[in-house]
Amino acid sequence: MTTPNRFQLTFDGRSYAVAVDGQDVSEHVAGVDVHAVPHELPRVVLQLSPTATWPVELDLLAGVEIGAPPDPGPAAAAFLEAMDPVEVERAALARMDLENVPGGGTAAVLRQLVEWARGA
Repeated sequence: MTTPNRFQLTFDGRSYAVAVDGQDVSEHVAGVDVHAVPHELPRVVLQLSPTATWPVELDLLAGVEIGAPPDPGPAAAAFLEAMDPVEVERAALARMDLENVPGGGTAAVLRQLVEWARGA
């Protein structure tokens, strides 16, 4: 088991600050993933900014995991299986951007599904 590090995330109303073991690393971090399970230490993954270089003094503080990006197929299939075909058709045909051209109806359906997938 690796030694746990102190992690702090603060928000001042305008921006976030990220610190590891008391050292501010905010300028190097593009994102933070926190995963917490009851009765276990939270797992924190810091995503580096594309142009950032990690400070030498923080080298090896985190465990390294190698993996592949998740396959979006199963989530997309579950989303599409949950759709009501009549509601999808009704929404697509009511769109203001529906075009009377070959593929226009399919394009309207796809645009509608994209909007719903994004929560719009």
